[in-house]
Amino acid sequence: MDIHSEKFKIRLGLFIIGGLALFVVAVFLIGKQKNLFNPVFKITATFANVSGLQVGNNIRFAGINVGTVDNISIVNDSSVKIDMLIRRNVKQFIKSDCKVAIGSEGLIGDRLLVIAQGSVDSPLAKEGQQLASTEPIETDAIMKSLQITANHAEVISKELANVMLQINSGNGTLGKLIHNTEIADNLTQAMLNLKASTNGIQATANNANIISKDLAIIMDNINSGNGTLGRLIQDSTIAGDFGVSMLNLKHTTNGLQTTTQNIEIVSKELAAIMANINSGNGTLGKLIQDSTIAGNFNETLSNLKRSTQGLDDNMQAIKESIFFKGYFNKKEAAQKAKEAELLIPLRR
Repeated sequence: MDIHSEKFKIRLGLFIIGGLALFVVAVFLIGKQKNLFNPVFKITATFANVSGLQVGNNIRFAGINVGTVDNISIVNDSSVKIDMLIRRNVKQFIKSDCKVAIGSEGLIGDRLLVIAQGSVDSPLAKEGQQLASTEPIETDAIMKSLQITANHAEVISKELANVMLQINSGNGTLGKLIHNTEIADNLTQAMLNLKASTNGIQATANNANIISKDLAIIMDNINSGNGTLGRLIQDSTIAGDFGVSMLNLKHTTNGLQTTTQNIEIVSKELAAIMANINSGNGTLGKLIQDSTIAGNFNETLSNLKRSTQGLDDNMQAIKESIFFKGYFNKKEAAQKAKEAELLIPLRR
C-alpha cells in the first residue's frame, strides 16, 4: 500500500483530528469535574483520622457536589489538615459555623467530604477559614461493635433456648400457665366471676341512674315549692312563722332558765329548812323530832274528839228540849220548802 497516497493522508489527518478532539473533550470533562476551569475559593478542616480520604475526592453540600479535596497533609500525630476547593458560586451558602464530616458514596464507594448547613444568622465563611469537623466512625469500630453485639446475641439466644425448654417442660410459672389445665380452668372461672361482677356493677349503675332520675324529680318538686319540704324551703310565710316560733321558743327558754334558777334557789332554801327540821329546830322540827309534843298532840286530839261528841249530844238535847224544839222544826220545814222549789223546774 502506498503510504504517501492522497487517500491515506486524508484518513491520517481525520484520525489525528478526531483524537485531538477526544483529548480536548476528556480534558474539559475532567477539568470541569475537578474544578480546573471554574473559579473556586479554599477552606480547610482538621481531622484526627481521614478514613482513606484522598486528594481529588468530591465535596458535597446539601447532597450536591460543590468541590474537590485539594490537599491532605499531616499536621502532627493527632491531626490531619484537609484543603478544600469549593466553587465560588456556592460561597454564599457556606457559613462559618458549618461542620465538615467524612462520608462515602454508598456503602462501599469512595470517600468524600460532606459539609453540613450552618445557621441562618451566622456570617459567611472567609477564604482559607478553617471549619469545624466531625470525626468519622471507622468501619473497624463498627465491625468490632457488631462482633460484640453478635456475641451478646449468641448468649441471649442460648439463654432463650433454655427458657423455652423450661417452658415446654412445664416448669416455672409461665410453663405451668401454658401446660397446667387447672390454672386455665381457674382463670376461666375467674373470668366468669369477673363477668358476673361486671353485670352486678352494671345493675348497680342502672339503679343509681334510676335513683338519680327520682332525685332529680324530687329536687324539681322542692324547687317548685311542692310538698312539705318544698314549702318549707320556698314559702317565706312558713319561714316567718318559724322565725316567730323560734323567737317565742327563745323567750320560753329564757323563762325556763329563770325558773330553773329560781328552782335552784328554792331547792337550796328547802335543803336548809330540811336540815333545820332534821336537827329539831323550829316548830315543825320539834313536831317531827320531839316525841313529847307528838304525845301531847295525840292527847289533845283525843280530848277534842270527846269534846265534839259531848257537843253533839248537847245539841241533840237542845233540839229535843221544849224551849227550842219549835225553832228547829220551823227551820227544818223552811229547808224542805226551799228544796221543793228547786225541784219544780226540773219536773217541768
